[in-house]
Amino acid sequence: MLEFFRNLGQSLAAKALLLLIALSFMLWGVSDYFMSGSEQSSVVAKVNGQKIGGALFQKRLEDARARYAQVFGAATAEKITREQGFSEQILDSMINDVLLSEEGRRLGLQVPDAALVKKIESIPEFAENGHFSKARYEKLLVANGLTPAQFEDMLRESMLLAQLQAIPQIAPLANAGEAQQLWAWSQESRDVESVEIPFAAFAQQAAPSAADIAAYYQAHLQAFQEPAQVRVQYVLFGPQAFLGKAGDKAPTAAAQGASAPGISVEGAQAGDKAQEEKARLLFNAQVENFKDRLFSSPKSLAAVAQAYGLRVEESPLLVAGQVAATGPFHDPKALALAFGKAVLAGKNSEAITLPDGTLLAVHLIHFQPGQARPLAAVSADIAQILSARSSATLAKAAAQQVWKAARGGKALPSLTRNGAFSYRNTADVTRHNPQGLPPGLLPAIFNAPAPQGGVPSLGMAKTGQGYAVFAVTRVSVPPAASLNPQVSAQIAQSLEEQRMQLLFAGYVQDLRSHGEVKVFPQQVAKFSR
Repeated sequence: MLEFFRNLGQSLAAKALLLLIALSFMLWGVSDYFMSGSEQSSVVAKVNGQKIGGALFQKRLEDARARYAQVFGAATAEKITREQGFSEQILDSMINDVLLSEEGRRLGLQVPDAALVKKIESIPEFAENGHFSKARYEKLLVANGLTPAQFEDMLRESMLLAQLQAIPQIAPLANAGEAQQLWAWSQESRDVESVEIPFAAFAQQAAPSAADIAAYYQAHLQAFQEPAQVRVQYVLFGPQAFLGKAGDKAPTAAAQGASAPGISVEGAQAGDKAQEEKARLLFNAQVENFKDRLFSSPKSLAAVAQAYGLRVEESPLLVAGQVAATGPFHDPKALALAFGKAVLAGKNSEAITLPDGTLLAVHLIHFQPGQARPLAAVSADIAQILSARSSATLAKAAAQQVWKAARGGKALPSLTRNGAFSYRNTADVTRHNPQGLPPGLLPAIFNAPAPQGGVPSLGMAKTGQGYAVFAVTRVSVPPAASLNPQVSAQIAQSLEEQRMQLLFAGYVQDLRSHGEVKVFPQQVAKFSR
């Protein structure tokens, strides 16, 4: 097997792919994923009993965002990394790393010390004047917050997984024949005649009646339902309520007999770590009192706000199912709180904890129940839906008639219905140059068989604006001799890389399907902020 690894390692594609994996593990490591059982609340995922910690997940997200910013710029990176699914992709890669590391240990893969030393000495960043420099090696590691032992463990892990990477690569490497076939496929050109049948040609015929619109409205009433809306008052209560109160006791704490013994913020300065810790302890001591006061004065937030020196704020108009762009109601839990039964009944809400540890409580100002929009307000939208649907049906039927007539021997130029449909005769269409043909038509043209015995190959396809009936009249494939050997080698390398990526992706997916992987979405959301 080791000989197989060595042979595969000579492939340029293999080297590139293995380097990507090596760099990944050099950056992150695998052993750092694992956590003790005492940190259950900070676990974002479990992989076969091993825990992936939230702190490391958060760091990996931050590092990924930083790398994106370096490559694409801060604004673009912010947009990319805030897209839905980005955090999940990062977590997926961490889960796969753990699975692969575990698989490597199961197979007993090893990296001898001599191989590890040779690998380190071959890394260009550690060289001076063309030779490995121990001083530069140690300096760069310190600059990146690593000790030699940590880096060597991580590099050893990456080399183990490089061996694991080779295991599923059992398919033969791409050869010159395959490269030739792919090149010929990509360079093939076709001459095409086409008749385009647009939806717009049937717009007048497809216009719905008032009765059609009314019937659609009644049948799809739920689709026109406006969501419920609320506006609430709210208060935020956190440790900040106890900062900057030098010489003062916690509001109402003494009166309620709940002050924390031995805790004083007298003489502390705002922002000082000691004061922040004391404020946090004072806050913790008052949490239950805060909740009790909400319950004991349910008709208003004024009492709890006055007791703790809080400001009663007013939310924007909140829409059920739509979190706010900013502020506390950007949190789905806060939005759900605003639509809770107690709030809609006119009482104070319970207090919930936001991701930053602050307590939130709300009280209703205004509630608008969900209701259907009137028919008059949506009739134009319904007419457009019905017209588009009917136009598509009529266009398809017309295209089928044209196609049948062409199969019966009629020439396409004679099937335009006196110019209602457009006719084109397009030469030298390639996969890379559609020559202005509409979207959707190109794949159908190249999926059609070549014409036989001078008889065109006919077909029909749906395009972005309607349907098209086409006839492929000529297919031209360049001769093999015109393929540059250097291009052939590049194509073979690309095929090899794609094959390896697909095989390895399948291998990882198989490991995942046979393992026990559990993700904790709430914790993922918490550490993704």
